[in-house]
Amino acid sequence: MSSVGSFSVWDYVVFTLMLVISAGIGVYYAFAGGGQSSSADFLVGGRSMTAVPVALSLTASFMSAITVLGTPVEVYQYGAIFILICFSYVLMVAVSSEIFLPIFYRLGITSTYE
Repeated sequence: MSSVGSFSVWDYVVFTLMLVISAGIGVYYAFAGGGQSSSADFLVGGRSMTAVPVALSLTASFMSAITVLGTPVEVYQYGAIFILICFSYVLMVAVSSEIFLPIFYRLGITSTYE
């Protein structure tokens, strides 16, 4: 009999499988991918990628685990007013993509701290 607060055998199996697959992907690309030779290769893919993978990467890095876990709590606590934060995200993305990103691209920098 399992309680809500403890892992069962299948939970450990799935968790271990997820860790092994993630480590396997990392090891494969460490040996087969050739690696990155500079910080630009690591941070912006050597500037050779199209907009779609860059956008997906930015979206994945923007959505942290805390965001995924905390958003339902925020909506439960504050209700539908939370939608205003979503509107501000849309405004922020539009301003960033039209004002800041072209400047960063022309300067050839890989980070706002550079």
